[in-house]
Amino acid sequence: MRRYSSIADAAVSSTDHEDAAHLKKNASIGKRKRSVRSFSRANAVFWGLVVLLVGVLLRCFPMFNSPLTEEQKVAVFMDWFRAAGGNVSSKIAIQTFPGMGRGVVALQSVEENDELLFVPKSIIICYDTITQNWSSQPKLKRKLERLQQDQEELLTAFLLLEQAKGHESQWAPYLNLLPSFSSRTDVASALLFSSDDAVEALQDERIIEAAKAERQRAKKAHGRFKRLFRHMLGDNSLELSRYLWARFLVNSRAFSIQGQRVLVPFGDIFNGEPDDQVRKHDNGQRFLQFHDLQPMGMTVRADRGTPGGKQLFEDYGDNSNYVYFLHHGFLMGDRGFDCAAFHLPLLAEAYEQNEEDMEQAKTLAAKARVLSRIRVNDAPFACISRSGKLEDSGLVGIYTALYNMDAAQAAACNDAEAFSECFPPELMSNLDAEPGRQEITLMVNAIRRQLEHYPTTIEDDRRVLGQDDDVAESSDVKHAVAFRLSRKEILREAQEVLGQQLQFMGKEIEDTDSKHSLELELNEIGDENSKLERFQQWITHQNIPVNHLELRYVNEAVGYGTFATKPLSTGDTYLEVPVQVVMNVHSALKSPWVRQTMHELQSQRASVARDEMLLLLHLLEEKFGPNHLQSRWKPYLDMLPVLDDPNITLGSTLFYEENGEQLETLQGTDLMPLVMNYRSRVRQAYAALSATLQRSNHDETLAWLTERRFRWANAMLDSRSIWWNSQRHLVPLLDMVNCRELRSDHKPHHTKLDSTGRHAVTKASWDFAAGQEVVENYAQPNYIYLLYHGFVLGSNSHDCAHFHLEIPPSARQRQFAPLLHSLEIYSWSSDVCVSPSDDQSVAKLTRIALVVSDPNEALKLLSTAATSTESASPQAISSALSLVDDRLSQLQTSGLETATSDFRTLSIRQFRLQQLQLLATLRTKLQK
Repeated sequence: MRRYSSIADAAVSSTDHEDAAHLKKNASIGKRKRSVRSFSRANAVFWGLVVLLVGVLLRCFPMFNSPLTEEQKVAVFMDWFRAAGGNVSSKIAIQTFPGMGRGVVALQSVEENDELLFVPKSIIICYDTITQNWSSQPKLKRKLERLQQDQEELLTAFLLLEQAKGHESQWAPYLNLLPSFSSRTDVASALLFSSDDAVEALQDERIIEAAKAERQRAKKAHGRFKRLFRHMLGDNSLELSRYLWARFLVNSRAFSIQGQRVLVPFGDIFNGEPDDQVRKHDNGQRFLQFHDLQPMGMTVRADRGTPGGKQLFEDYGDNSNYVYFLHHGFLMGDRGFDCAAFHLPLLAEAYEQNEEDMEQAKTLAAKARVLSRIRVNDAPFACISRSGKLEDSGLVGIYTALYNMDAAQAAACNDAEAFSECFPPELMSNLDAEPGRQEITLMVNAIRRQLEHYPTTIEDDRRVLGQDDDVAESSDVKHAVAFRLSRKEILREAQEVLGQQLQFMGKEIEDTDSKHSLELELNEIGDENSKLERFQQWITHQNIPVNHLELRYVNEAVGYGTFATKPLSTGDTYLEVPVQVVMNVHSALKSPWVRQTMHELQSQRASVARDEMLLLLHLLEEKFGPNHLQSRWKPYLDMLPVLDDPNITLGSTLFYEENGEQLETLQGTDLMPLVMNYRSRVRQAYAALSATLQRSNHDETLAWLTERRFRWANAMLDSRSIWWNSQRHLVPLLDMVNCRELRSDHKPHHTKLDSTGRHAVTKASWDFAAGQEVVENYAQPNYIYLLYHGFVLGSNSHDCAHFHLEIPPSARQRQFAPLLHSLEIYSWSSDVCVSPSDDQSVAKLTRIALVVSDPNEALKLLSTAATSTESASPQAISSALSLVDDRLSQLQTSGLETATSDFRTLSIRQFRLQQLQLLATLRTKLQK
């Protein structure tokens, strides 16, 4: 549990005189009975020794019945922890921190993923250890088992019963470290507020509802606890206030792992602080990554590096302060997961109120029925971060769509048999995208009204928190004020961010309108200088936060390149592109034509990849569609390789002439079948698209959506896409950074979103001087570069001897599945990339070669994996040599050279020469 400096640190002994829990006279829960059936003799002896050791340690300190000092409590706990089998890294220790209570200090530098603790299962408090611990007392065990359906109740009851034992408890040293009952007023949790008036002082409906529900659950649980254990505990231990405190300790300290709640001694001492590492919401997976619960116990690892002498924190997970305030008793620092709740407007507020308007009433009724069907309230809560990021963007998108529906749309939505008919998949997949103008306008107005609705202002709350202690409100109210102030500050910052976005959108529309007449007069192609100038002006207007690139024309084969405007070191951010200017699936789905066409393709069960087709349609519409002159991306699209300019040659293999010199030069290479499959796949996709458009009577679309343009769009996507979050994106300017490997240790290109999710960030993979061309290493072999990009690299540490192999029919049987899987062969046509300098790569080729040449022999011989050619069987090596010799022979006898200046043909010839050299080296390797 973490506490901040605004909350005084209190004494933390749970068994001091004020906090002492009491057993009723003759109560038996403090007496341990043997049970041969439940406990092994060794286990009973072991824990007897542990309890004896704890007793001896406690009696070593003066004044046994007086409170222990902080140092003594920690010392007793550490001896108990180690005696139970716990292990603690020498790099850490328990220490008290001002304003935060106990935490963990790094005695020396700690690195991420360092093992810090091992906590044995025997002292982890959970259902298993509870039933084992009380197995010798069947009556008590039955009572506890009645609580097993609610793990918070079970752990709370067990905690109170163990505290009642005092020093006789197996967990006494751990219980002594827990925050004391007397410190409860310093804890900012609405569960512990003394009255409902203090809860109402929170002013935030979401936390008020959650707090009241939790307080009600706790009171009912306390009633059950009293009925079950009133004959075993003293009245003092049965008080509601003590029960609530114990329940709070469980809520704030228990881990949720593998579907169960567990109290982990020492593991729960780490204070919380979000990691600096930018990450997305992952449902607690990062926490589980560093807390591994196994049958023998839990291993805790460091989730960040920490220098010696500093407090070692851990990330509690991706929760908002609605969770931390209610269940943990503090406000966590905001690193992107916190949000403030506000009401979206009532559906009726979309209309001017007129009780006699029957059409309006009918429309509202239809919308209300839709809300009921999708189980969303009228005027639902939304929760927004200070950066304007929504906790549930899907809810806001759906509600805004329904809010703005006209009568006909609302009626159709109400009559729809399925949710997908009212909100089709094309719309649903867009709900994670940036909020549009309608959503932002709705939220800005709703947040403004929310801030006006609060009984007090931000300034009022700040004055309350600034009062002296002698005139201040009660501690409950002060905690409430701190929480509600944090919500208001988030809403006000979010309001400013959304307002800026609206202003930017308005300016963008205004700029587009003012330039519209000029754009219509521009020649669509224009000369290179005019295109470059328009693009640079467009980039300037996009408000790119970081841009240290300058665009220059390089040559016909390369096109444009990017050059550093300042010195760049490896790791420096050189470009941050707002996702609003990126072309991707989300921006595609904003187009009614794209959504309609995709819906028709899916309804006719066309065999096309959905996300790929969406982006293709998007690019085609923006580049060639009826309104392409008004496209917001026109300056960017004008910079892409031109399709119909006779002076420009497209390097993509999709534009090799049938029976031309490029395909002829490819003869004899294993790349040839890949090129033919690629061309065929694109032809088939266009055939499916054109057939769908014809059946839907969209002949006017086919007039501009030609097969040649469809090929062009495929070539652009496959050669220019930037990937993140498993999706491809066209990123203006970034996709003009050319590919080159400067040295074998040149890091591969990587682009990711920033913490807000609003910018695509790219960092330099090398050191570049001002004026030097900035390049990225795509980290692919040359056959991939040639297939999709139309070039090869002269220096490429990722290059390989390429084999395109067909698995013979006799190996396509079930008994071969494990072998093929071990060889990473997942299709009957497989591409194998072999680096002659990599022993494992070469050994793998020998195994695959044997499968291809003699499957049954391979099944007999390849029961274990060869890690080098030395361990490979002679038959496998012979099969691999046959493959290599066959490729060498084909490359040496085909693709006869004739004089040419075509850069595409020259690239293919370079690729052939590279393959010859790699195969020759590989042959030598296999012969050794």
